[in-house]
Amino acid sequence: MKNIAEQIEAHILSGCKAGAERAIGAEIETIIYNSNGKRIPVNQGTEYSATDFMQAIDSGCKDLDTYLTCSLEPGGQFEWASHPAYHIHDIQQEFIAIQKTMNELCADHELTLIDLALDPIYNPNDIELINQHKYRLMHDCFMATGKHGPWMMRNTASVQVNIDLLSKQDAEECGYIADCISPLAVILFSNAPFMNNHPLGYENIRYRIWEDTDPARCGHLIDQGIHNSAGLLAQYCRYILDVPVIFITPDSSGETSAFNGTIKQWLETVSINGKLAYEDIKTALHQIFTHERYKTVLELRSTDRPPKGFELAPLAFWQGLMEQGKTRNILLETVESWTTAERKDLNLKAATLDISQPGPQNKSILQWFEWLAEQIYTSLDERAERIEMESEREFIEPFIDNVLFNGAFTLQIQEQFAKSGKTVQDFTMERSRNV
Repeated sequence: MKNIAEQIEAHILSGCKAGAERAIGAEIETIIYNSNGKRIPVNQGTEYSATDFMQAIDSGCKDLDTYLTCSLEPGGQFEWASHPAYHIHDIQQEFIAIQKTMNELCADHELTLIDLALDPIYNPNDIELINQHKYRLMHDCFMATGKHGPWMMRNTASVQVNIDLLSKQDAEECGYIADCISPLAVILFSNAPFMNNHPLGYENIRYRIWEDTDPARCGHLIDQGIHNSAGLLAQYCRYILDVPVIFITPDSSGETSAFNGTIKQWLETVSINGKLAYEDIKTALHQIFTHERYKTVLELRSTDRPPKGFELAPLAFWQGLMEQGKTRNILLETVESWTTAERKDLNLKAATLDISQPGPQNKSILQWFEWLAEQIYTSLDERAERIEMESEREFIEPFIDNVLFNGAFTLQIQEQFAKSGKTVQDFTMERSRNV
């Protein structure tokens, strides 16, 4: 009988698509305001809510006999999840369709989609929590583990990218590469210019929020003692066993409960003859929030929600880096040459949007961006030639060019704000309606 860590690893690897093309998917979060520049409530009541918005989209898709995955984050941030696809072009078509539906609803109810990664106006005390017991348990947990848990739950928006795993080696190499590159990704994709009605300067705030939410279950894999690609998956599965439980698998009535103990202690209580149920392993894995986490896919969580028009850029970014072949071998060899001290130093520097800062091997962060761009474009072009399709670099190249020329969007938007002479609220609403 496999022990608990081995069963978790087997669960993760059960999703492997050996010999197949790698599918990729996205989860895109969006904050919604009403016409008066106020955040719409998450729960149903006297005002049009995020729950009403989601139900309207779900109902409309059912009427069209179209399957859609959408949900709400704890503060009412709307999340759309794409179907897994082999080509980002296919996800683009799906995203265009959901955007059309969202825009129609916004027009009907005088709503505005805010394409920022942090609510620019409100603090967590201004935003009600979704009426779900699981999220109340999360809130209570994070109130005790860090300073910014409520900000993370109610005020942030991101794009999460899910990629298929092809083998154990592929899973470990992808996770290791992502852990090394994530601090660069959080700078490149930074898109949170304001907090509490004030511009933030060079502060990379969504990253800072996640870094001060819960050190036991957040951060980088290297922060959890996982330093190498070899044996990474086994280390990851052992690591999560010591993390405290927030919630357990819902019972037959759908009710979620708390558990006072670690994930290992809880799983030991629910195993039957030493064997764990699929849903219990799934619940355990979903309580880890490292910048890259394993489910039956690898979920890459480090990128802010980009501005309108660039929502799919994170998919192409990670697709290019994770594509097996010559370019990935170069990438893996390069990041494996970074020392532990260099990696930890880069993780600290990611909290500030100064790309002139030195990174690993005495190259500036800007130089690493330029190198990464070259690797991504080459990888995507090679992939396009191999599978005889149009290159997906069109989804990432304009984004990287923009940031390298103008700086992170966090800085660009603040510069536009400074010239506007408007309040943060008026500027945000006008910009969101016009982009």
